[in-house]
Amino acid sequence: MAGPGSMANAVTRLNAQLAIGRYSTKDRLTGSLRGAQLRVWKASVLGRAGDVVEFDGEVRAGGEGTVIEGKVRYQAATKLQFAGLSAIGLSLLGAGLMQKLSGSAAGPELLGLGLFITAVTALWIGSSAGMRHVQVQFIAERFREIVAR
Repeated sequence: MAGPGSMANAVTRLNAQLAIGRYSTKDRLTGSLRGAQLRVWKASVLGRAGDVVEFDGEVRAGGEGTVIEGKVRYQAATKLQFAGLSAIGLSLLGAGLMQKLSGSAAGPELLGLGLFITAVTALWIGSSAGMRHVQVQFIAERFREIVAR
């Protein structure tokens, strides 16, 4: 993202965006700016629930003003949640299937719970692309505003 604004103005605006209170009712950027290194994500009144993507990059002076560049990716915690819930669901599903095949009375409960957790996790992962797109758009809009002046 590039814009005509000066580097000093961009850094000031970024710091102002990041300083908005934790209990704000509006969606906001949160994260850190250390020197030129920038790490931000979208936060809302609901906190950091659901799919969370982060922008990791830098702010630098460019020929036409200020440039913000970097990568957008899922936060490590979100990746761990995806993997952890998938593993729990599949483990319970496997244990329930084994118990059902062996004729144990506890099989249907574990099988149902494992199936439920696996299905919900699969839906969450599948719908995360849309949520990611919304969050990336929000971050990009804020960056456009920051480098525009």
